[in-house]
Amino acid sequence: MKIKHVMTKDPSCCLASDPASRAARIMRDEDVGVVPIIDNEQSQKIVGVVTDRDLCMNVVAESRDPDGVAVEACMTTTVVSCTANDAVEKVMELMKENQIRRVPVLDEQHRLQGIVSMADLVGRAEVKPGQTHETLKKVSASSPEPSKPRARSRAASLGSPR
Repeated sequence: MKIKHVMTKDPSCCLASDPASRAARIMRDEDVGVVPIIDNEQSQKIVGVVTDRDLCMNVVAESRDPDGVAVEACMTTTVVSCTANDAVEKVMELMKENQIRRVPVLDEQHRLQGIVSMADLVGRAEVKPGQTHETLKKVSASSPEPSKPRARSRAASLGSPR
């Protein structure tokens, strides 16, 4: 089965310059845990993602004003993505390898087409229960390290001049 059959199409997104509060409102209003970040409304090229955890750890826990913090200050810039024609099994492997629950779906020009979550796979994909259980187990495994994409984003930002 292909991702295009199970993904959520046209998810709401933010610009990197938007306040963190906008991403939080999207999460609340649409009952999602991730908001894709795009470069601009026309091209819709993805430049990062912001998760509920990113907002909690980088805004709330630091007592920062969500209206005064730009999304770019708390987003993950290393984006693990897939295409609409990728197999469900490939995306489950990406989730396991990177300990992530959601994967943006991009076209050949890196434009946002949709997003696929563990919930989408469990609810809509034709996969064996053991496969989803194993993926969820790996994604949820306790680790002292942040997820691989988040760790790579942090390493990149620490290595770059501010």
